[in-house]
Amino acid sequence: MDDDEAIQGLKRLGLTGYEARVFIGLQKLGSGTASDISDVTDVPRSQVYGAAENLEARGLVETQQSRPTLYRPVPLERARTRLLDQLAETGAETFEYLDTVQETESDDERSEAIWLVHGSEAVASRTSELVEAAEVYLLYACSETSMLEEPVRAALAAAADRGVAVVVASANPDVREAVGDDFETVAVPAERDPDVGDARVLIADDETMLLSVYSSADVTDGTEEVAFWSSETAFAAVLGGFLAEWFQVPSPERT
Repeated sequence: MDDDEAIQGLKRLGLTGYEARVFIGLQKLGSGTASDISDVTDVPRSQVYGAAENLEARGLVETQQSRPTLYRPVPLERARTRLLDQLAETGAETFEYLDTVQETESDDERSEAIWLVHGSEAVASRTSELVEAAEVYLLYACSETSMLEEPVRAALAAAADRGVAVVVASANPDVREAVGDDFETVAVPAERDPDVGDARVLIADDETMLLSVYSSADVTDGTEEVAFWSSETAFAAVLGGFLAEWFQVPSPERT
């Protein structure tokens, strides 16, 4: 790591560019005047005063009232603790605010949404969350065992434990074998297996659906799993029913 990388790191911890440069400069000097700091950091001396004052307010710098004013950094361990504590506090306050904003959003605004998710890890995470919300039944179809990620399998198992009827469907016998006796399985007819690359489908409670495919991602010169999902919408109900019929998989038994 060099100075530029350290500056970027300190900026991510909440310091401004000038504050980061002054703080690093003081680590090199041990202590120094605004002129000394300016010489080793290329920060204009007129800007050193404000940056040092802000660092002092953060508890990262101590000031000796002399002529000229002398600055020195607090011990690094104390600085580390203060910066991380301040970052955690800022993060907590920010997410508390976001939670408040989220609660003001109307149910209608949420329920009419169709959402897009990029990347297999994000798709698996969203799939798991939708499974966790199911109350009556779940249909999970996938084309490869790689789509039986541990979080997804754990969510399906937890759903089955709480009485949700779970069916796993696939045209791939490896998927059905990997599931074993954990869940009811259905063999999707080969002619109904869509030729769109590996794909996964989730249908839950006649009101939630998720559909993903692997598509070209030119920007990364590879492939990326992309999914769209919706819940409590007419779109989710209609498309979910269509997908169940397309795969010729009956919905699991309603309770």
